[in-house]
Amino acid sequence: MKKLVLVAIVVAAGGWLAYARLRPAPKRACAHLHDLCGAQSGDSDDDANDCPEFFDAIANNAGADDANKTASCVLEAKTCPEAAGCMAGGGIRLGTGAAKSFLDGLQKSMH
Repeated sequence: MKKLVLVAIVVAAGGWLAYARLRPAPKRACAHLHDLCGAQSGDSDDDANDCPEFFDAIANNAGADDANKTASCVLEAKTCPEAAGCMAGGGIRLGTGAAKSFLDGLQKSMH
């Protein structure tokens, strides 16, 4: 019986570790951001979707690498203001990516 309990604990711990590592960094970053900054009184279901959509927008406009860098920064943050700074940096990456796409399109249309 003791062996069965030990096996169950090891399997559960291994499953949790695999889930935590295989879960995409932006999803983990959103959860970490929520843990650091807590739920605000005005939070709604729409607000919960804003974080993953933000990372999707960075990936689509600036690149997946930039989205992962922003997520890594948030995951390493130890305070809410630090995580907010990471998100602001991600916003700059998003803006830079969108501006580059705009300029590429403008350049194509001019030729």
